[in-house]
This record gives sequence, structure tokens and C-alpha cells, in this order.
Amino acid sequence: MDNLTSNNKKLLRYFKPKKYINFFKQYPRLQNLLKLKNRTTKSLLTKYYFNLVKKNKNLKNFFIDKSEEINQINFKSDDIFNDSNIVFKSLAYNGIVILEDVLNLNERENILNFFKEIENNNISSDWINREIIDASIVKYKDNENVKISYIQKKIEYLPNLLKVVNFVTNKVFGKKVNTVAEFFLHNCKNVEKLGIFEDTKFHLDRYLPCLKIVYNPDKIDISGAPFGFIKKTHKLNNKFMNSFILDSKKCFLNENQLNEELKDNIMLSTCPANSLIITFTNGLHKRNVFQKKNIRRSVFFQFTDNFNFFSLLNYKNYN
Repeated sequence: MDNLTSNNKKLLRYFKPKKYINFFKQYPRLQNLLKLKNRTTKSLLTKYYFNLVKKNKNLKNFFIDKSEEINQINFKSDDIFNDSNIVFKSLAYNGIVILEDVLNLNERENILNFFKEIENNNISSDWINREIIDASIVKYKDNENVKISYIQKKIEYLPNLLKVVNFVTNKVFGKKVNTVAEFFLHNCKNVEKLGIFEDTKFHLDRYLPCLKIVYNPDKIDISGAPFGFIKKTHKLNNKFMNSFILDSKKCFLNENQLNEELKDNIMLSTCPANSLIITFTNGLHKRNVFQKKNIRRSVFFQFTDNFNFFSLLNYKNYN
């Protein structure tokens, strides 16, 4: 009887609905796909996911359909609400746009004050968790060259950014997707060497539609580790990307793996103060290295917690 009870307990471990719900709720990561050794299995799985993407008409427009050629990347913030949809046409074609003059002076100043709390290690306003996380230890295992401080705030404290984020997610996903404001403070203490860290090589976060929005209160120049992106690699029917996803054993590429077409489409997102980068990080992207000692302040908005596998299945709710 004791043995039967013990076996039943072991069996019940595999029948915990929450465990499987949590597994499927997670938005598929490339790291998990790379664990599959069989190429045919990978191909079948990605085709299944891509067919789900096609059923969401908004995602289909941005990530699968052939897009009108728009070479302009930089826009004024008001352009995003223009009836011509020029910003979103560019986003669909290139996979990245930059909005300038995004916030009024008061809201930008509030954000800079929030960053001062992080820099001074003196958290005085309302944050989701008052602990400042040393993300460089998590990401790089050390903070000798670049220390990354990280903390979250409710997006409701940034009302104008909230308005833009809601508008963008409604356009991309088909309805508003909630998120939080992630404050990242990069403090470069020593000039970086090329290619030391994986995130300074071209890589992708996910192999399915993945939106990332980044607000920069300060100017980002070539020496300040600007965001790098390879235009048009966000399309799910991009032949190079499909081959990379199915055949690669790692999430990043070395420079010698980039063909001439990819090299021609590399862009550095240098941008003026008070700008917003809207991009699809299922496309190839990276953080360029710091070329001098500097501090970079960025507020990230990410959506894979609230737009997940179940969201793809529930495509009718987004159409």
C-alpha cells in the first residue's frame, strides 16, 4: 500500500495543470527551439507558429505581408497619429522607426529625476520593487566594464508614453497590450572591446513577432552604445532568417556570417534626446559597444509577458 501511494504521488507530479499552463503561456524563445536536434521537428513547429501569426491580421501585415517600400526611419512624434500611417508603413517595411520630440519638458524631467534616484541609490518615489537590480551580474557575470542598474515602475506614472505605447500595441497586435516601464542605467566604467558579450553581436530575442519600445531621454551618439538593427530581418518569410533559425546552434551571429545584403541594411540608432525607438527584436539587433566612458539612460517597454502563446491562439480576439 505504501508503494502504491508513493507511485501515485510520483505520477501526480506530471499532472499539474498549472505547470503545463505556465509552459504554454510563455512566448516561444529561440533558446528552446535550439534544444531540438531534429531540423524537421523545428520546421514543423515554426510553421505551426507562423500559421497562427497569419491568422492575426495585424501581425500578418507587419511580419509576413510584402510591405510598401518606405526608406524614412526618423519621424516627429505627432506623425504616429497621422492618418497616412506613414510611421507604421515604415515599421512594417524596415522593422524599426525612431520618433523624435516625444515628451513635453515636464515628463522628460520627471524621467530624468527617476534616473537620479537610481544613480544616487536613493529610491524615494513609487516603484514596483524598490530594490535596484545589478543586471550586469545576471547578464555578464560581472560589472567591471559596464554596470547595468535595473528597476521597474508602473507605466501609469508616464502618461504620455503610456498613450504612445497603447497606440503602438493596438496597431501591431490588434489591441492594447499592458506592460511596465523598465528603467535601465548603463554605466560604462571601461571602454569595451568588440564582441566580448553576446548582446553586442547581432542576435534575436524570439523567432516570433516581438515588439520592443525604448525611450531615450538623452542623446545617443556613436560612442554611447547605440542600438543596432538589420532592417527587414523581422519578416518571418525572410529566407536568411528562416535558415538561421532552423540551422544555427546559437542565438547570435559573428560578423563573418553576415552576407552583403545584411551588411547593407545595418543601421545604428543614434538619436537626439527625447526620442523613442520602436522596433521588432525578432529581427537581428544588438547593443553596440561603448567607445568611451559614459552613462546611458533608457526606459524599455516589452510585451512577451502579456502577449504570449495563448494570445496567438486567441487571434479572433485581436482581429
